[in-house]
Parts: sequence; structure tokens; C-alpha cells
Amino acid sequence: METTKKDALYSDLLEACAKPGCLLCRVSLAFVRSYLDSTMYERVNDGGVRANLRNARGYCNTHAWMLTERHGVVLGAAIIQRDVLNTVLEAIDVAPLGRGVRQYAQEILRRLRPTAECPVCAHRRTMEDIAIQTLLKYLDDARLAAALAATSGLCLPHFSRALELVKDSGQLQRLLRFQRETLQGLWDELSELIRKHDYRFVDEGFGEEGDSWLRATGIVSAERGAR
Repeated sequence: METTKKDALYSDLLEACAKPGCLLCRVSLAFVRSYLDSTMYERVNDGGVRANLRNARGYCNTHAWMLTERHGVVLGAAIIQRDVLNTVLEAIDVAPLGRGVRQYAQEILRRLRPTAECPVCAHRRTMEDIAIQTLLKYLDDARLAAALAATSGLCLPHFSRALELVKDSGQLQRLLRFQRETLQGLWDELSELIRKHDYRFVDEGFGEEGDSWLRATGIVSAERGAR
């Protein structure tokens, strides 16, 4: 396989393999952080960005709180949140017009409901598909295959999406082989961690399997903040 001109995401996937947990979650989180930073530092006054946020009634819970962890975002976040709150105030500023209590409340609810998805979620989903397609494309690349073998595999959400995007039998077989082998390795580590919690073996101490329960949490449920 050509190794001199690879997709831009190839190096990102390689780098993510060196980190614990699902490598696609790591890449996805990098996409999200970059998107939030770009919005706060460059596009906070962009009319289209602001309209999308108003229609979405702001960011989803995960991404709203992730934003608060970024540096230098106070002014941008304040501008955006004020804009969204203005939309909320307009939505609830509706006269009863003879409606009963339930009808009145339902009309306010209708006006409050988002008409668009959290823009970060939409961006993340698009970029994740590109990352997954890149991964599938290079599954037979020797360097990436070696890096992948040292990981704990893909989390269930990303593995499921990869199965939806796989293009041919070769890709499918390589994906299944990689996932089986890495998950089996993680299963073995968990078994060793459980064994060492037995009072008869507690003096052995813990090795690399010591954090396998955390890595398994990320593999089963996706990494923190990735969903």
C-alpha cells in the first residue's frame, strides 16, 4: 500500500492508538474540541452559526459543559448563551388567547422545542464517519495494523458504525479480526484483575491490567464526553 501520501487523518489515527481507550473516541473528542475553539475564537459572530445555535436551543448537555472547560471562552459563551436565552424569552412570550392551561402550556412547549440538532453533535457525526472510513481504508497498512494491535479495540458505538460503513469482505474480515483480538486481550486483562482481587493472590500486585476496568468502561460505553 502507498505509504507516502496518506489521508490527513491517518496520522491522527496512529497518534490516537498510543492513548488508552477507543482510538475513534479520542479522534472524535479532538474534532469536538477543535470545533468549539474555532467557534469561540473565530465564528462567534457568524450569523449562520448563531442561527443554528438558536434553532438548536444551544449546545447539548455534553458539549455545553465541555465548552466551559476550554480556555478564553467566557466572552464568546456569554454572547451565545444570551442569544439563545433571547430566543427562549421570545418563545414563552405568547398570550393565552383564551386557551386552557394545558393548551397554553403546549403552545409554549411547541415554540420552545429545538428545530435543529446540536451543531457540535452534527459536526462530530460527520467527522467520525470520515475517520471510520479512513480507518477501514488502511486496516491492511502494516504500520497502522501494528499500532491498532496495541489498543483495546473500538468502543461498541464506533464498532457498530464501522460495520455500517464497511465496503467489502476484505475490510469486514480485517475489522472483525482486529476487534476480536483486541477485545479478547482486554477480556484477559479483566480476568487477571479479578483473579488478583482474590485474597490468595493479592500480594502479587497489579500490572498493566490494573486500569483495564477503566479501559473496558470506555470500550463498552464509549469514552467520557464522546457521546
